[in-house]
Amino acid sequence: MRITKKLKIIFSVLLILLILLSIWIAFGLTADEVKGETSLIEKISYQIARIIPTRPTVKLDVPYHKQEHSLSCEVASLLMALKYRGIDVTESELIQQLPISDPGPRSKNNIWGDPNIGFVGNIDGKMPNTGYGVYEKPISDLANIYRASKIITNGKIQDLIAELKNDNPVIVWGVFGKSKNISWKTPEGKTINAKNNEHTRVLIGFTGSSDNPQSLIFLDSIFGEVNEKTSDFIKNWKILDNKAVVVY
Repeated sequence: MRITKKLKIIFSVLLILLILLSIWIAFGLTADEVKGETSLIEKISYQIARIIPTRPTVKLDVPYHKQEHSLSCEVASLLMALKYRGIDVTESELIQQLPISDPGPRSKNNIWGDPNIGFVGNIDGKMPNTGYGVYEKPISDLANIYRASKIITNGKIQDLIAELKNDNPVIVWGVFGKSKNISWKTPEGKTINAKNNEHTRVLIGFTGSSDNPQSLIFLDSIFGEVNEKTSDFIKNWKILDNKAVVVY
């Protein structure tokens, strides 16, 4: 069968696009790990989620910022929300103002700091033993230096949708990839609910109706814009007690 010149051109363009897409995905898959161990399948799934086309019902024009340290997702997420509010601040400035609970590694008897008080571990460390992260209250307190904020605990999906409809970006806690329990006790005896690959993202939009959102749109400080099924997000969000911080 004779192939026309037009078909040859189309085939060539498609081949070039396929090669470029393969290089782009491969680059993401070989990027330095910033969380815990993640399977190749999970990485591919996450990369594909970045390019799923969406028709958002609501989508806030939040500027993207890639995290500058291996475990600075919470600060990077806050920076994006503050940038949306017109606040010109750097990640380094925010880190300098963030309370530290315990900068050292996890002790051999499983005693460590409290992420409800400040950052636990080294922000350039690695989970589960040399670095971890920080939870909602210290991030909310840091946000309050620049803008008003609100903490959501044990939240519902409709709480998040309502904030988006009111033009408010929301920082949400969850995990990236596979997760396992890595809980510890503080020196005071408090048990910390902690998960390997703890991660935050900024919720910026949704598709579908506000009563039944089909998917949610995030800015991820590692991967950029990501679209995720609402049902998948709800499972992920629950792992760390449905916590969030709204920045006004």
